Amino acid sequence: MRQHAVGPFAIDEGLIAAVEPLTSLHVLATNTGKSYLAHVPVRDGQADVEGDYTIDGVPGPGARIALEYLKPDGSLGGALLPTGQARQQVTLADGREVTISIVDAALPMVYVRAAELGADATRLAPELDSDHALQAVREEIRCRADVLLGLDRTAEEAKDKIKAVAKIALVAPPASYQSSSGKTVAVERLDLVARAISMENTHRTFPATSSMCMAVAAAIEGTVVHEVSRAETTQRLRLGHPAGVMEVGAKVQQRGGVWEVESVTTQRTARRIMEGFVLVPQRAMEGKPWFRA
Repeated sequence: MRQHAVGPFAIDEGLIAAVEPLTSLHVLATNTGKSYLAHVPVRDGQADVEGDYTIDGVPGPGARIALEYLKPDGSLGGALLPTGQARQQVTLADGREVTISIVDAALPMVYVRAAELGADATRLAPELDSDHALQAVREEIRCRADVLLGLDRTAEEAKDKIKAVAKIALVAPPASYQSSSGKTVAVERLDLVARAISMENTHRTFPATSSMCMAVAAAIEGTVVHEVSRAETTQRLRLGHPAGVMEVGAKVQQRGGVWEVESVTTQRTARRIMEGFVLVPQRAMEGKPWFRA
């Protein structure tokens, strides 16, 4: 189940008392050990699914569900800035030096300015992925970041063994561009432009967890994300992705020279799309095989 659907499901199933017009739930994500608050609109004792809130890349409007993730920093068990630096340089195999930022909030992310790689961050995913030279550089940077994270000894080993961690994103200052649906995304709607890459493919929108880390990175002085961001407040970052714009915010502060994250908030919609039953023989419930191999 998607995390933004947990709250509406719990209310509709009577697991949580419905409070109108808004019910707040404290949810533990057992896969990460982290928790979040789900603020779910309620009407007539049920989670409200009707609304006019739209998310670029998601078909149809719905009621706005705010998800507030508490203390998401250090998902690998370490610090928000795993290397202790807001930015640093890595040397590529061809001798070039590239400036990156590694931030770990909800998941570890590697950020690099698109301009430094000679790339245009407003290009759509198929165009970026067809640039095989750019693809190779992105992957090399990601693998070198894995070494800095202590996930492997060499970039070569990381490329062979570690495909999904860390994620990497290209970032750039706000600029107008055409979205994947053909609509113009005006520069006035944006605080920065970014393209997320996972498993060597550019994401067609922007993953929710990655956007959370992006909001945190934009709030930390010295990161390449903070450098390109034009956000007026850390609690509202308008991120331009291939399908349009998403909003995410972070509450970040520095204590004793160490950056800490209080929470990150994203906006989502959710509705139940089907109900049904799966009928299972009693023998299977008892752990016994009920079919022949």
